[in-house]
Amino acid sequence: MAQADHDTPEDEAAQRIVQSVRLARQPIVDADLNTVGYELLYRAADADQVARIGNSNQATASIVLNALSEIGLDHLVGGKLAFINVPGKLLHSDVLEGLVARSVVLEILETVDCDERTAEALRRLKKTGYRLALDDFPTVSIDKPCVAECHYVKFDVLAEGVEVVAAAVPAARRVGVKVIAEKVEEWDVYDRLRDAGVDYFQGHFVSRPEMVVRPTVRASKANLMGLLILLQDDEVALSEIIERINTDLALSYRLLRLVNSAAIGLRRKVDSVEEAVRLLGLKAVRSLVYLSALTGVDGKPPALIHNTMIRARFAELLAAQSRLANPPTAFLVGLFSNLDAFYNQPLAQLIEELPLTDDIARALLEGHGSLGELLEYVRFYEKGQWLEGDGETAVSSLNEVAPNCYLDAVRWDEALRQSLGGP
Repeated sequence: MAQADHDTPEDEAAQRIVQSVRLARQPIVDADLNTVGYELLYRAADADQVARIGNSNQATASIVLNALSEIGLDHLVGGKLAFINVPGKLLHSDVLEGLVARSVVLEILETVDCDERTAEALRRLKKTGYRLALDDFPTVSIDKPCVAECHYVKFDVLAEGVEVVAAAVPAARRVGVKVIAEKVEEWDVYDRLRDAGVDYFQGHFVSRPEMVVRPTVRASKANLMGLLILLQDDEVALSEIIERINTDLALSYRLLRLVNSAAIGLRRKVDSVEEAVRLLGLKAVRSLVYLSALTGVDGKPPALIHNTMIRARFAELLAAQSRLANPPTAFLVGLFSNLDAFYNQPLAQLIEELPLTDDIARALLEGHGSLGELLEYVRFYEKGQWLEGDGETAVSSLNEVAPNCYLDAVRWDEALRQSLGGP
């Protein structure tokens, strides 16, 4: 019998929430065939062998999000370079400036005019810390204004021909850029271009693109749109931004993954979304939200999302009333206590990828400390199991305030659902 015949309503709800993030990577090697980096390539489905791109901005947003905050550059490229295509719209905006990763090379697509306006945009991005490359660049345009602002130029061997690419190497040297020969399919082509002085090589002669897939949680499109509107207001209160992010599990997860990304360079332990926002800054948060919106994720959050939000809010209210823990930290513990259900991965593995403090990690994994006790109480309460206290324990103080706190958490979730247009 097919597996789908055994699916429970809970399984079906999880399947509506969980989607896969995917991309392909293809190595770029030096003249001695040592891998120096990978081009990260957009893939719409697991079976895709080539990119099916309907919207280049969406494709770039998807790759950046997946590389930095979902799969992680550490896993994708290790300490090597990550080459990511960038279309004109993103190049001439300030979105990418908020998520600068020094191991990322932005490949400017061949559809972008190599004029002075582009050169100015490249100077701005280079100043923030990015490395830059020109993708599928015509050899005859090597003297155009934007070339000198880049670190690499990529020549398409199949389109230009081996002899033309080889002849363009001295001109690239004079401008001060390294040459990457792409679409190198045969070993004899590699040999000829290496002898001509080409610096780096990419193509099937080394490796075809390799697919990388990871499960993730759908973000609320309505919430993303609301956040985008808020983030356009320079006078918006930071607390309002934090509250909106707290109500979206996917955004909260991406935010903490971003804090823990070696590419961003923070590597700090945090105990709340508020601290993560303060560490990254509103510019980075704005970029994260914008890219999340561009990926086109949608779907109204079903029951599993709402149950998790009620749990997080309930934990926060209990912490505030009982003073057992910091309320924002208690909210985060409640929010992330269901991560394994959303991602279909062991909770310990997911927690290891996040920059959580030891207190939070041990509360989630071992039920340790006051946060662990609070989470255990919340779980029992959700099941309708009343815990008895002796009048002096933490349980007794929680019992006094739990009914009202739980009702307030349910009302909060209902109001949130209505504000986001949900059922």
